[in-house]
Amino acid sequence: MNNVETTLAFVAAYNDADVERMNSLMTEDGEVLMPAIGVNKVRWQPSGPASEMARDRTIEVRRIFTGDDVVAFEFLWHAISKGGPGLAPVGERVTMENCIVLSFRDGLIRRYCEYIGRHTGMDLLTIASRLAGATSA
Repeated sequence: MNNVETTLAFVAAYNDADVERMNSLMTEDGEVLMPAIGVNKVRWQPSGPASEMARDRTIEVRRIFTGDDVVAFEFLWHAISKGGPGLAPVGERVTMENCIVLSFRDGLIRRYCEYIGRHTGMDLLTIASRLAGATSA
């Protein structure tokens, strides 16, 4: 697979909530970063605060940009809120327009960095404080 194909396979795995498949597309030391909410970890966790905050999470790719060992893509993220501090009431739709930059090594994702843009149905400062109190995101 080339880097764009790996990116699209990763998005498909995310949309299927298949963490094992997502991690299979990453290096063993792959980083997952979301600076706006303080996420900095190695690989994806099977569960955690993010999965406790929203269900039916989906990435809808809008545009893809490529370089030698990097793929960036703009996307619409949407989910159904599970409620709680910083989130819309249970059952309401939450959305974000974000950009993810993936860095590759040997055909696998070495670094996932998500930059959060416009968002509705959530307060990022409150969500960041919720995540800070947890061991995984």
